[in-house]
Amino acid sequence: MFKIKVPASSANLGCGFDTLGIALQKYNTFSFRSADTFKLGEGFLDIHRTENNLILSSLKTTLKILKKHIDGVEVGVEIDVPVSRGLGSSATCIIAGVLAAYVLSDTPIDKLQAYQICSDIETHADNIAAALFGGLTLAYKNDEGWQYEKYIPSEEYDFCVFIPKFKLSTLRARKALPKNLTYADCINNIARAALMITALTKPQPVLLKEAVRDKLHQPYRIPLIDEYDAIESFALDNKAYAAFISGAGPSIMTIIDKKNTKSYINTFYKNKKKLFKHQWTALPLSIDKNGVEIIFEE
Repeated sequence: MFKIKVPASSANLGCGFDTLGIALQKYNTFSFRSADTFKLGEGFLDIHRTENNLILSSLKTTLKILKKHIDGVEVGVEIDVPVSRGLGSSATCIIAGVLAAYVLSDTPIDKLQAYQICSDIETHADNIAAALFGGLTLAYKNDEGWQYEKYIPSEEYDFCVFIPKFKLSTLRARKALPKNLTYADCINNIARAALMITALTKPQPVLLKEAVRDKLHQPYRIPLIDEYDAIESFALDNKAYAAFISGAGPSIMTIIDKKNTKSYINTFYKNKKKLFKHQWTALPLSIDKNGVEIIFEE
């Protein structure tokens, strides 16, 4: 048996639509045991137990690409990354399935090839690159396929995500986007994506509030997230550097000074009942620098 531990990730970071992602220290851990058929074991929710389970379908797709065959596998999971909350839960499933195909078929892992396969399955690479490689990643595509650059953000920062009880489907969030954009809006985001990388790595926290001023997706998605403005106001009023939608939402990510994390969380829980009508959970998260881990057990 072996396990694959995949970190959560937050994509877009406001200004880096479908390109920027960051890995965070919250994990889904998948276990794989050889079997005579393909089946789901312990830990899966009812919504996962379908013929199109993302782990098994990614595993089977990868076996076809590798031109390998296995009789089957039993997959278990310890779920710690919230589902449908903009924290890359689907990316964790895809990565686990793809990498498991290599291990189960005794194929040496080619992480760059795995990155191509995962990104093609996901159809975009922001969450995939971050969860696979760790740290802050910039994902892009050229004639040779999916590429990435990795950066290590300053240890001065913590992230804190506000997770609502309600969900927002990625499909609905995608449909909210406009079909056409102006040059001015594109220029805005080119500049701010560069600002974001600079702000996180130098570090220059004073730039973060400006760096998240997106014009490509957030203006169209924020109306879908009830109380977004209230969460953002709370964050900025309590010394957060910036707030933005995590992935496609509905979770809201904030960047804070690590020294203020405890007081920031305490202030939220002390005041949340009088400030918000929805149930929100505030979850502090540090950056995962290493990405996915494969653990072999004797």
